Amino acid sequence: MTSLFVSILLALGLLFTALFSVQNATLVSLRWLVWQSIPLPLGWVLTLGFALGLVTGAVVWVGRRQWPPWG
Repeated sequence: MTSLFVSILLALGLLFTALFSVQNATLVSLRWLVWQSIPLPLGWVLTLGFALGLVTGAVVWVGRRQWPPWG
């Protein structure tokens, strides 16, 4: 039941990201300190951020479950 809820939640997040990106085709460039990215559509930036957050959360979750290895 938990995996179904998580799957639905992720699908809704991707759906809302896709809908928002279709409505806003504005090009944005990310800046951090002295670095600047090439201009990308806002939908790509949102989708990449969403995916990066999912991967980071999964890595942290798996790392917490397996550390410390004796416990």
